[in-house]
Amino acid sequence: MKFAHVAFPIPEDLTFTYSIPNHFIPIAQIGCRVLASFGSSIREGVIVNLLDQPNVDNPDFKIKAITDCLDSEPVFSGSILKLTSWVSRYYLSSWGEALKCAAPAAIRTKQRQTIHLTATKDEIEKLKRRAKLQGRVLTELTNDGDLTINQLARRVKKSSSSLRSVLALLQGKKLIDIRVNFRPHSQKKYATFVTLAKPISEIKQGMTSTLQRAPKQAEILHNLISGYNRLPISSAELLKTTNASLTTLQALERKNLVELQSIEIIRNPWDSKLIEKTEPLSLNSDQINAVAEIHRAIEANLPQTFLLHGVTGSGKTEVYLQIIATVLNKKEGAIILVPEISLTPQTVSRFVGRFGENVAVLHSRLSDGERYDQWQKVRSGEASIVIGARSAIFAPVSDLGLIVIDEEHETSYKQDSSPRYHARDVAIQRSKLENCIVVLGTATPSLESFYHTQQGKFHLISMPSRIGSREMPKVEIIDMREELKSKNRSIFSRSLLTEITDRLTKNEQTILFLNRRGYSSYVFCRNCGHVEKCEVCSVSMTYHFSKQRTVCHHCGAEKRTPRSCPSCTSENIRYLGLGTERVEQEVLRAFPQAKVQRMDTDSTLQKNAHQTILDRFNNQEIDILVGTQMIAKGLDFPNVTLVGVIIADTALNLPDFRASERSFNLLTQVAGRSGRSNLKGKVIVQTYMPDHYGIQAAKNHDYVGFYNQEIMFRKELNYPPLSHVATILVRGTAEEEVISTANDLRSILDSIQADHFPNIEVRGPVAAPLSKIKAKHRWHLLVKCESSDDLRETIHAMNQSTRTNFTPTSVEKIVDIDPISML
Repeated sequence: MKFAHVAFPIPEDLTFTYSIPNHFIPIAQIGCRVLASFGSSIREGVIVNLLDQPNVDNPDFKIKAITDCLDSEPVFSGSILKLTSWVSRYYLSSWGEALKCAAPAAIRTKQRQTIHLTATKDEIEKLKRRAKLQGRVLTELTNDGDLTINQLARRVKKSSSSLRSVLALLQGKKLIDIRVNFRPHSQKKYATFVTLAKPISEIKQGMTSTLQRAPKQAEILHNLISGYNRLPISSAELLKTTNASLTTLQALERKNLVELQSIEIIRNPWDSKLIEKTEPLSLNSDQINAVAEIHRAIEANLPQTFLLHGVTGSGKTEVYLQIIATVLNKKEGAIILVPEISLTPQTVSRFVGRFGENVAVLHSRLSDGERYDQWQKVRSGEASIVIGARSAIFAPVSDLGLIVIDEEHETSYKQDSSPRYHARDVAIQRSKLENCIVVLGTATPSLESFYHTQQGKFHLISMPSRIGSREMPKVEIIDMREELKSKNRSIFSRSLLTEITDRLTKNEQTILFLNRRGYSSYVFCRNCGHVEKCEVCSVSMTYHFSKQRTVCHHCGAEKRTPRSCPSCTSENIRYLGLGTERVEQEVLRAFPQAKVQRMDTDSTLQKNAHQTILDRFNNQEIDILVGTQMIAKGLDFPNVTLVGVIIADTALNLPDFRASERSFNLLTQVAGRSGRSNLKGKVIVQTYMPDHYGIQAAKNHDYVGFYNQEIMFRKELNYPPLSHVATILVRGTAEEEVISTANDLRSILDSIQADHFPNIEVRGPVAAPLSKIKAKHRWHLLVKCESSDDLRETIHAMNQSTRTNFTPTSVEKIVDIDPISML
């Protein structure tokens, strides 16, 4: 008999021993997914080790057997198993949770519970007289066979939740059996295709006599003969072209004139017909140097990390494309990570246009079927290039030679649920395991990455000029305090209004940026000072003009906007703060002749709305595009010559040590949308803090100047990249329990510090800046240490201590290693 260690996606970092039934031994390999009994349910897990003997301390312990083996060959390669093991250790999650990240939902199984009748007719009749609802349930099962809980609830006109107690009673009486079935989340898709069953000459000979009375059959055959080079053809396409029925086609099959074939079809997330093939472009001197340096490292087969620091419009994407070509020539693969928000068809088309069907795309906007086909395309080796969002770092690319992380500073590369990994750091670890190159590309490097270049860990490549010797846009800072002194109470400065007017006259385009959606950021009573707040979160609600409702942007709660104050009944209600809806309305009021479009989460809810807006803007059907950070990154429109930042101070004063870095990055990125062709660009930045070093550095396109200022601040306070940090968030519905648990954790950490790690620094607990979200109170602690290993050992010891000591089950403890947000 053989045994296996199985990892499940549960919070505890444990593996469990199971026996392997003899009939599964030939296929149950390390890296295969299995179903196994876990507690009172059946769960999906992954075999991470095989054993000849179980390593259990108690010889009388009964080892359960694996229920099913889902794969005939491993889904996870040895390198991905090592990578996910590292992720679980570094981010203090379980191995099973890390493996779940590496397998898209499309390939996982999903459970389906069905209710099966076991009662006899006599038992049903007796029960009908005593308990009508129980009797109705059994009658429905008698009539319709096995049903799901939802199907049964609809038939007896009860809610699923209220029906569960009835089902529990029936199961206790052994009158029903609740069965759990597992099926793939997505499967291969097949379609019927048609081809000729005989040579054309034979078919033509028999057509006259056979089909004189069947003109539609004759039309189908004529169509197949004339399009012989395209066979087999989709039956759906053929029937649509000939306006014939499936019955007609089946008649031809019975006459042995056509053959119907079931063929697997690949669900393609893009339309290949609409993507033009592109050739490598001529490079400037900066690009030539970058490609040459990375090419040498690829040829040397040494894992190395490059930071490609190129200003906006410097041609970083063409560098990526040409080094990918180098990797392909070595018969190796590549992964390109792009922030989800930038993963537009425009971005994908640049890679598909160059490398065609060798590209697979993986991101959250794909359907389950598309994601399944794209993942299988990579796994089978049909595609050796993957472009995708954060989780694509786990894509099963064989012979991996290159990982590119575009816009490496982006916060979306950090996952906000366990395991809370950062794709950049996972990429660097994967490069060590698979001996490949990592390229981090950005106009605004994260402080961590630039610091690593100064320490010699990363290799810096600079691209300081735009392609075609185009000038960087001129940035003008507008002090909005001076505008107020001049009695200008508009949200637009006089300079911005003048520049927009000039662009409309020249038929050039404008982007207006504000990283806050809605109409106003809060609703305020001028009589008593009441502010409309979310009932389950400690935040003010945002007024949305289009809905005429106030909305909580943290939990999604909505309510009607009050016409009078709920506190004092005054009708002196004001809408304060700015959002993109208000900017859009003010633009239309100031420029009624302009074609204006808003682009934010609210305006892009419908499928393909995002791309439709970009296409219209690219076709110059829109004069002024108003938007949030969606419009700040990755967009390249040659006719945009003006970018206006409505208020640059939105994030500068947040209680987060990265606030200045984020603001500088966003300003630099949005400014980079202007003047990307032969037309000169300009940027107007409106601010109440014109002397802030982040705003001044963005004005001068001076990343190094910003870095030098910011790194001094980080050194003073011993913040990353000079140290490593972890946050411990404690949350729950009862505030007293939350505070008590947070204080207990502080005591545990103080004890660990005193006994083992005097070099760690603990801050808190304090209420989090967002002190209540979704009815849960939030307190947090901060742990700092120069040694990453000591930091994680400290947190691990704390976790071990909380397992052995009582903590309220109603309180959650969430550990985040290397957090990107302190809110």
